[in-house]
Amino acid sequence: MPEKAADSGAILVFDGIFLHRPELRRYWDFSIFLDVGFDVSIPRGAQRGEGSADVEAPENRRYVEGQKIYLRDCEPRKFATVTVNNEDLAAPYIVI
Repeated sequence: MPEKAADSGAILVFDGIFLHRPELRRYWDFSIFLDVGFDVSIPRGAQRGEGSADVEAPENRRYVEGQKIYLRDCEPRKFATVTVNNEDLAAPYIVI
């Protein structure tokens, strides 16, 4: 698909797990970090057909270790405009 510039005043929404990396932060006027522990996110992913529900399963190691590095080095909770605890899908709340 060819590149296209957004119209003036457009709102662009990006979804991804590593979007608070230092080299990307300058592009966001507003950002939301969805905070979910591994004990919730891993089983949630398994329900969608993505690996085992066991956090310690070998097939989850790459994701878990990558996330740990990201959380430690990029501090998305610190740099997000808003952090939302999304562990309970029926009752997310803003973390202050």
